[in-house]
Amino acid sequence: MAEERRGDVGHESKNPYYEGKKYREPTYCPSCGLVYHEGRWLDESVPEDQEANESLCPACRRERDRNPEGLVYLSGNYFEGHRKEILQLAKNAEERAKEDRPLQRIMWSEKESDCLKLATTNEHLARRIGKAIASAHSGELDINSGDNERLVRVYWKRED
Repeated sequence: MAEERRGDVGHESKNPYYEGKKYREPTYCPSCGLVYHEGRWLDESVPEDQEANESLCPACRRERDRNPEGLVYLSGNYFEGHRKEILQLAKNAEERAKEDRPLQRIMWSEKESDCLKLATTNEHLARRIGKAIASAHSGELDINSGDNERLVRVYWKRED
C-alpha cells in the first residue's frame, strides 16, 4: 500500500510560509544548513558532485520575520528555582522533534515582566514543550489556540 501524504503541492494553506511548490533539488538553506531533498527539508549534506541552489528554509524565514507559530510562557517561583532543568527539558523536546522534523525549532527566548517566553517555529513543538515540562515538574498547564489562527500559546506555571 502506498504511503499517503497529508498535503499536496499547490494546495491552499493557512501557513504563510507554505509556498505551494517544490524546490529544485538539491536546495541548500544558507542560514541553518538544511537541504531540501525528496520533497522535505533534511539535516544532510549536499552530494559533492551536485551544485546546490540556495533558499532560506521556511523555519529560517519565520525566524527572520520574527513570526512564531508557538509561544511558551514559563513562570512562577518554582520555575525561577529550576530554570536550568526546565530549559534543558525544552531543549530536549526540540532535539527530539528535530530528529524527524528539522523545521521545528525554538526561535528565541525573551524575559518578560513575570515570565520567560520561548518562541517556536511550529505549534506542535510548543505543545510538546509544555507537556514535557508539566509531566516532569507538575504545575499548571494551559494551551490556547485561536479558532482561525495557527498561533498557539502555551502557559506553564508553578509557584511552590
